[in-house]
Amino acid sequence: MRYREYVELVPRNGHTLIVGIVARISGCQNQKELSLEDQVDHGKEIAREYYDGEIDFRIIATTGKGERLDRPELAEVEARLTANEFDLLTFEDVGRLVRGVTACIIFGIAVDQGTRVISPNDDIDTTHPDWEAKVMDACKEHMKHNEHTSRRIKQKKMNRFIKYGAATPCPIAGYIKPDKAETFSDWSKNEDAAEYIKEGLQILRRTLNGAAAAEYFNEVGFPPGPSCTNDKWNGRMVLSFYRNPILKGLPARGTMHTTKKHKTGRRSSIRNPKGPTYREEPHLAFCSPDEIDPVLEALEKKNAHYKRKKKSNGVDSRYQVPKKRTRAFGQHATCYYCGHHYVWGANGITDSLMCSNSRSWNCWNSIGFNGPEAAQKLLGVILECLSSLEGIDAQYQEILQQAQSGGPEKLRTRENKLNRVEEEIERESEKIKKLVRQVEDFDADLLYELSSELTERKKKLSLDRVAFELAKKRQLNLPKSTLELKEILLHHLEDIDIHSHEFGDLIRELVPEIYVYLVRLIDGGHLLPRAKIHLNLAGSIPDAAASPELQQLLSRELTLDLFEPPQRELIRPEAVKLADAGLEQREIARRLEGNPTQTAVWNALKLHQQMLEQGLSSPSVVLEQPPDDYKKLRRHKNKKYSFQPKSGYQRPTL
Repeated sequence: MRYREYVELVPRNGHTLIVGIVARISGCQNQKELSLEDQVDHGKEIAREYYDGEIDFRIIATTGKGERLDRPELAEVEARLTANEFDLLTFEDVGRLVRGVTACIIFGIAVDQGTRVISPNDDIDTTHPDWEAKVMDACKEHMKHNEHTSRRIKQKKMNRFIKYGAATPCPIAGYIKPDKAETFSDWSKNEDAAEYIKEGLQILRRTLNGAAAAEYFNEVGFPPGPSCTNDKWNGRMVLSFYRNPILKGLPARGTMHTTKKHKTGRRSSIRNPKGPTYREEPHLAFCSPDEIDPVLEALEKKNAHYKRKKKSNGVDSRYQVPKKRTRAFGQHATCYYCGHHYVWGANGITDSLMCSNSRSWNCWNSIGFNGPEAAQKLLGVILECLSSLEGIDAQYQEILQQAQSGGPEKLRTRENKLNRVEEEIERESEKIKKLVRQVEDFDADLLYELSSELTERKKKLSLDRVAFELAKKRQLNLPKSTLELKEILLHHLEDIDIHSHEFGDLIRELVPEIYVYLVRLIDGGHLLPRAKIHLNLAGSIPDAAASPELQQLLSRELTLDLFEPPQRELIRPEAVKLADAGLEQREIARRLEGNPTQTAVWNALKLHQQMLEQGLSSPSVVLEQPPDDYKKLRRHKNKKYSFQPKSGYQRPTL
């Protein structure tokens, strides 16, 4: 039986019908990959109903939430439609493509490009004039189904929580939840943990410091909860633990709820303004409210000073700002020693950054640097490099011409590479399926690991396909000269505030790599932060990524001092010149800027002499390990310290 009355399908290429089949599952616990195969088979059945000749099926099968609008497969479908790749696009129902009105846009693109779309379960065929109204009706029904299902599940779980204490969460430290437990009545306290929890509360009461209680828990071997990703306590975990009302015998539900971000379709969890619902379970209480509440109130009062300041309208300054989006260098600069990124708030100083790994006692580099001052210095370096662009304009023009004229050949090479990767993934997928069928007791964990790896490779391939299709249908949009490139960058940098997130975004494009390490003058003194930076002046030009030669021409490896030099180093070059001219130290001190003392001049000349004796061109030496004679750097001496570099990290060459 045909889904609609027969309308002949004619291949664009005259011999093979190209059919795109979209299949999707949400990835919930009870869903299986077999469902994707069923959807694909259904799509093939539809195509064969309409065409008896040779068919080339191109499958886009994914796992993800239908509301998500930032899924790469949606961009892939749109790019392939725009490239006139498909003769027919089919999926079981509109919700398999996307849940929401975005489906109407994708249908419209297909119709504009002459691609037929069939969705049998929603009775949609774009060859009929009522297709647009039917798509809108289908979107409405799918969204309504989502909303009603969500409300029903939330109401059901809350009702069961209030009546029976059901819908229990994962247990925290100190509690035992049997495998088949359905209500809080089935839970029990771990009596061995009572002593540790009460003592930890006493430490928290005395010190108002979560790290002190965390240190005690780690010393006595009190483990975090079974679902915790960390195997050791830290201060934040301790405070979160004692704020959980279940310790008072009052488990809660509804503390948080989700809100939808309509731009991306993502749902984020925020604090419920109505507050949680509590249930009394006295048998789960380790402490009474009179014991815990005063401690929590004291902590709230103590830490109120450190909270982010709100804007004049009372809104949090970070409201709806992604955590990954910070000012320049935050979560961007990398510690040379351990490979972890830098974060704001070094050693309690708001405008300074430090290695995030050092905060957890896993890196000895706790030396911070001032973010705004470093941003100002980096801005000066970028402007200086821009001033030298005119000297390479001839090379730029030559590479630009090659990039524009050599496009088709490069695109063919790129397409062949993508095809090889796709074939390799298909071969490995078939091998895994064959192995699973042959081996009866196949390791489930190994199967999951192999499947996850293939899924990630498929996602990357999809993104590469989208980029390829976009590159194939248009010419590269690149500045016509170095002068135009300079004007573009100056326009970006001219009116931008170095404290803004926009400046941080721009710096991440222009400076993709920043490695911060420490240096010290050969005569001792403080440890000073210095950065090795990779500057890419074409980083903010999207199409520049298609020309490696252009990126190489506009890239620089630079060193940036993130400190103000000590006085003896600052005056050393001029002091040496004056000393070679025969002037005495007092006279040198009078002639130098800044009015240095004779002692400062003596220290500068002594530093230069040491530098010559050691055959060095610079008085600064790179530190590979913490120096033993620097008393202010003692983090690595603490019993909590354990150097743990980032997995797979290799130090770059300085």
